[in-house]
Amino acid sequence: MGSAAFGAPRIGPYRVLRLIRRGGQGSVYLGYDTRLQRRVAIKLYHLPPGRAERRKVVDEARIIAAIDSDRVVQIHDVILAGDYLAMIMAYVPGIDLEELLAQQGALELGALLSLATDVAAALAAVRQQGIVHGDLKASNVLVSDNGRAVLSDFGIARAPGRAIGVHGAASESALSPEHLSGEALDVRSDLFALGCLLYRMASGEHPFLRRGKLDVTRLREGDAPPLPDALIDGKPLPEGLRDLIQRLLQKSPADRPDNTHRVRQILRHLSHEQPQSLLRPPLAGLRSSLRQESEDDLPPALPQDFRRQGRSQLSDWRGFEQLTLSDVRRLLGRRRVQAAIGAVAVLTALLVALLVPRPYRVEMVMPRIETSSASQLPAGLSVRWLQVQVCKAALAQDGSLLFYNAPSSCPPAGQGVANNRQPPAANEQLEVDLHCGEELCLLGLARSGAGVERYRQAVLLPDMSLRRWQAVLVDLTRDSYVTR
Repeated sequence: MGSAAFGAPRIGPYRVLRLIRRGGQGSVYLGYDTRLQRRVAIKLYHLPPGRAERRKVVDEARIIAAIDSDRVVQIHDVILAGDYLAMIMAYVPGIDLEELLAQQGALELGALLSLATDVAAALAAVRQQGIVHGDLKASNVLVSDNGRAVLSDFGIARAPGRAIGVHGAASESALSPEHLSGEALDVRSDLFALGCLLYRMASGEHPFLRRGKLDVTRLREGDAPPLPDALIDGKPLPEGLRDLIQRLLQKSPADRPDNTHRVRQILRHLSHEQPQSLLRPPLAGLRSSLRQESEDDLPPALPQDFRRQGRSQLSDWRGFEQLTLSDVRRLLGRRRVQAAIGAVAVLTALLVALLVPRPYRVEMVMPRIETSSASQLPAGLSVRWLQVQVCKAALAQDGSLLFYNAPSSCPPAGQGVANNRQPPAANEQLEVDLHCGEELCLLGLARSGAGVERYRQAVLLPDMSLRRWQAVLVDLTRDSYVTR
């Protein structure tokens, strides 16, 4: 039981137990705080290359850690190490709202109002710290095992008034009209995303996604489809809730509520209008959906005696200050000691061999670019430009890579191979695909080979600057080569 925790990797004093989920903004792991003996969630972020940008990310992480609310995941620690930042958060056992909606489709009225009120309270706490969440989506709302909602994942949170672009949001379901136009975001952008969540909890569908794809025209200009007259439990959709959702989904931020206080008032009023039996019991029915914790998630519990009385059983050892030459000769003459020395020598040689990176050869498939006649891509974007950016970003993540069919600036796969010998076969293929319509571009990066099948994609706007395109492509490549 819990044997997997032995030898588990550490981040500072925190032991990493297992992967919880991997997302566009980083990976989340279940960890254990060995000092306070509690489970934690550890989210790793890859820092941007510039010193000023890194300082800005760390400063924003400190601001997020200062949020004090039961409705926001508490940040225990922020650890900086090399190119990575780790946020140590309270672990919330339960399920996220994305999983819950995938299982149930929509929610009953009591559960909907309860969770929505909690999320609105979380946004109020976020606003008090002067930041915008910017990525409010179902998977970032955790439903704890007591049925309360907790807001998490501030991977792209930032100060109001700063634009973050499409690739910054990391999720089509969290986009607002001002995301698409590149305008600065504020609390009204988070409230638009809250409106999308309310719409989905009531109807089972996102108002601006169709078959998993963003309807850009509808998000920019059209109205959301009409809400159903009745909820999943057969109860009528309250007119007050319908009106609130419509106001939150207004295209212009000026037409939406300008603060969370009014939204919370409306949600609380709607809750008070419902029979008392509807306020909490519907959440009790969700327990069958919650992930059951396994004892293997916990580190082993060692007997207290080992901590208080543990000592060596080698009776000949009396300490370095009393060690004599005859003691050394006698110890070296013992078979156990000789075997131990031999084992250490073998282990040292093995570690040296493992630490020297072996070349990993990648065949770059010629990128495919398909564009609509109406789309205008930024000047300078070409097949060679795509190859160079992917090569540089992959090398920054894994310095052992060598490339076939790549530009001359990339290390060739034949490097280190004698001229009279056949170059080794590639370990994998790397392919870049770019498909652009009139309004959106889909950028895909695929790795395939023995034991490797990985695909990542991002959504961009054709009229974004070349520098913006480069940032998205670099993030996409690094995410693809986080582990090899």
